[in-house]
Amino acid sequence: MSGKILNVGFIGCGGFCSGIHIPNVAKSDNFKIRAFCDLSELHLKNLAEHYNPDYVTTEFTQICSDPDIDMIVCGTKPNFRLPIMREAIAHKKPLFVEKPMSYERHELSEMMEMLAGDPICFMVGFNRPYSQMMQRMKKEFTARRGETTLINYRLGWEGRLWPEHHKHAVFELKESTIIHETTHMFHLLNWLLEDLPTIVQVSGEGNVDNIITLTYPNNTHAVIISADNASALYPKEIIEINTNYNTLIGNSFVELDIYGDEGHQSDVYGFAINGEHYQENFKQFCDRYIDWRTGLTPEQIETGYYYTTVPKENKGHANELEYFRECILAGRPAEVDAFQGAVASIIAWEALKAWENKETVTINLDELQAAAAR
Repeated sequence: MSGKILNVGFIGCGGFCSGIHIPNVAKSDNFKIRAFCDLSELHLKNLAEHYNPDYVTTEFTQICSDPDIDMIVCGTKPNFRLPIMREAIAHKKPLFVEKPMSYERHELSEMMEMLAGDPICFMVGFNRPYSQMMQRMKKEFTARRGETTLINYRLGWEGRLWPEHHKHAVFELKESTIIHETTHMFHLLNWLLEDLPTIVQVSGEGNVDNIITLTYPNNTHAVIISADNASALYPKEIIEINTNYNTLIGNSFVELDIYGDEGHQSDVYGFAINGEHYQENFKQFCDRYIDWRTGLTPEQIETGYYYTTVPKENKGHANELEYFRECILAGRPAEVDAFQGAVASIIAWEALKAWENKETVTINLDELQAAAAR
């Protein structure tokens, strides 16, 4: 590796990767963009003009076999992760993949077997625990936690703003957002509670617009309201924790409100718009969101490439890549490893079973935990 600056190769450079990971890597002094790989030659041309990589390619094997690449960021659709993982392992390339680790359950066993023994440094892109707000929330929650905990997570988005390929996958192919998106919340709750759920129930539409209830040990219950029919005039995520006569509210990673015996305290974490930072509270952030949504052009909505203009709260995306870099340099496994990625996917599949059968499902992770222990 070239010192402490890691050469990064990107495989799959769609709207999310182009709007989040690529800009974060580009503005960091700890990374250098070596190459882009994507199926769209036009998109590669635009990326090359903007970021000036050493090269672009439509062949992911070129990225994996490049001796000068120190780290791969994979942003492909989740049904094309296994071939990239094989190549990365074959060439001993540290690999960061966006969530979910896999969309297909039958791929999971092979992935776990391939990654057994940590042949490469590997991480799944569950970014939220690396945000400043969630780090503070976990510290406060752990200190205040009582015998019973109730959590409500609001996840709302405007599904008609998705790129066409994602709309097709969700609305036509019925690929559930429980797997595509709500796995984020499953992992975040597991991290926050330092435990794994035992029971799941689901009501709603299955592929979109669901209410998911998770039962954890120690009298802990969490409800995720995943609304794809919401308005993007309002920010996406709010988490509320009630425990031991304390209420903690995380407002879209911008503001944390804590209510307890000592009264009310509030911390503001700020956000960015087009690279400019704003140290404003949640109400002001909501106003910025309204301005953004009403200002979207038909072209932006048609392509689904709006990540460059949307107000960006600090959800931990830059921090997770820096954390992964530190793991690579130190030669240690990442926290969000194959086991954590697999757990989030299994919870999603069990949630879908609960919805399909209209029943409460007991989540059995024994086999996965046994595999991880081997």
